[in-house]
Amino acid sequence: MHRVWIASVCFALAAACTCASTAAAEVTTDQPGAILVFPKIVSNDDQDTTIQITNATGFRVFARCFFTDASIDPISQQPTWLVTDFQTTLTRLQPTVWVAGQGLPAVPTDGRADDLYPGPIPPVSVGFIGELRCIVVDESERPIARNALIGEATITERSNGSTRKYRAIAVPGLSGNNGDNTLLLDDVEYSSCPRATLYNHFFDDAPDPITGAPLHSRLIVVPCSVDMENSNPGSSRLAIEVFNEFEQMFSAVLPVTCFEDTELSAIDNASSPELSVFNFALQGTVVGHSRIRVAVDADTDHGHGVFVIAEERREGTVTEEALNVHFLGGNLQADIMVLPDPF
Repeated sequence: MHRVWIASVCFALAAACTCASTAAAEVTTDQPGAILVFPKIVSNDDQDTTIQITNATGFRVFARCFFTDASIDPISQQPTWLVTDFQTTLTRLQPTVWVAGQGLPAVPTDGRADDLYPGPIPPVSVGFIGELRCIVVDESERPIARNALIGEATITERSNGSTRKYRAIAVPGLSGNNGDNTLLLDDVEYSSCPRATLYNHFFDDAPDPITGAPLHSRLIVVPCSVDMENSNPGSSRLAIEVFNEFEQMFSAVLPVTCFEDTELSAIDNASSPELSVFNFALQGTVVGHSRIRVAVDADTDHGHGVFVIAEERREGTVTEEALNVHFLGGNLQADIMVLPDPF
């Protein structure tokens, strides 16, 4: 565990502008929130991730953050699901930046004053692939509905320096927050997870309209609900409707536990990708539109909402792109994040 305790300095005018909303708002990538989710962080021999979290308010903000390692265990062939937490202090109106595989030391080495330093951040292990979540808290580590955080993640290829960047997903805090470690994404404490995700994409193996190079896309999904106190990863079952340029509809199902990073064609036909509903060979059109919906079930404990981003690459090139998708509406079931008790 890593802890940093620094007194908070509040500015009344800024506080008046960043109080929690009384009305529900959708999750966002361009407005600050009280929960910040990075669905994909990777650090291995080929890639590393630069993480930037910005405090968009006029006063100091505290956050509890959680790295979740979803790399595959070589013996069980299941996600490791190892959670590492730390607390950080974010200077007003300033970004905090670090490389996932390096972290930050206990004391600043760049000459900045101690009261402007976020504190120690642990490096992730070699081979890490998973997510990062940060929750705004007060000095006693109680979650509060202060919409302060925005973020970006930049994944860099070590071999050639090429990068791809996406914006972190922010969940607004609402006025019904009771400050306990069970965070309800129910449009009372926090905004609910999306009811649907809309994703415009090239079909796999479709030719790039300019270069002709075959295109490939990946979908990265993490469940909204998670129980970090009892080491229970979230799960979901996604129903995907796929439309081609002729408005013909196809369907696929994607089960998700803990973390999913998959090429589109592997969702429904990993062994014969050319037969996938996400493949150019089957669809015959270059681009498509997918509507990703969460299956609603009889589970009364929590919902099964998801956070989604995407990636795109072209064969024969050294560059890839990370993409944010579009969110629609609020989930019909409340999702729950259970945080471990602070030490």
